[in-house]
Amino acid sequence: MATKTRKDLGEVISEHNHKTVYVKDGVITKVFDHKFYDGSFAFKEAMYQQYAYECKISVPQVYGVFQVGEDWAISSQEIKGKTLAQMMEEDPEHKKKYVVDLVKIHIQLLSRLSSNLMLPKLKDKLNSYISDSGLSSSTRYDLHVKLEKMPNHYKFCHGDFFPQNVIFDETGKYYILNWAHVTRGNASADAAMTYLLFLLSGDEKSANTYLREFCKKTYTNEGYVQQWISVCSAAKLKSVTDEAQKKLLLENIDVVEY
Repeated sequence: MATKTRKDLGEVISEHNHKTVYVKDGVITKVFDHKFYDGSFAFKEAMYQQYAYECKISVPQVYGVFQVGEDWAISSQEIKGKTLAQMMEEDPEHKKKYVVDLVKIHIQLLSRLSSNLMLPKLKDKLNSYISDSGLSSSTRYDLHVKLEKMPNHYKFCHGDFFPQNVIFDETGKYYILNWAHVTRGNASADAAMTYLLFLLSGDEKSANTYLREFCKKTYTNEGYVQQWISVCSAAKLKSVTDEAQKKLLLENIDVVEY
């Protein structure tokens, strides 16, 4: 079979984190720059998304994984509509409503248990990222101990649940996008990560709204989620290069050093 070129994939609709997304004839193609992602990364994301699809979670259907020159790509169903992020930007007066909608969708996802051994354990992933966080050895030790004491759950955690990754089609049905960071673990940890994503985007008000609404609707103590925020902040340090964002994360790490 002939290798496809980028010209075959249609119009570029986004470029972010060394990934380029194209659309053509109802097909979305995400191309991963081979300098930063190997083929296994594309296959894993496609597998996680297909698993979610088979679990009857509302996600775009995966069509295939293939090479584009030296790069790897995933093709999937195009969902025509607007993301929650677009809605929030276009209708800022109702931003709180959209954050509450995000909470409701997140809770629906987190209500699912996963026994699929192909999904990594959330604790294993967080421990690995804390080890590579660049924090002092004593701080890393304290965080590893804190993480091990946290309850073990096996919920379907998205890992990147944010308004950009929820899209509503023209009928009002929602779909969840971008499944690269899926794990099985504690729902409050996934909520903590969403809180941090809002915070790192500069939207502290929405971060606090999200946290308050999540805790209210799940009858979860906010202090418990704050413990996960501390651990997830340390884990997030590995992937953040912006100094202002690093400072925000360090401020949320609840150990003696800080």
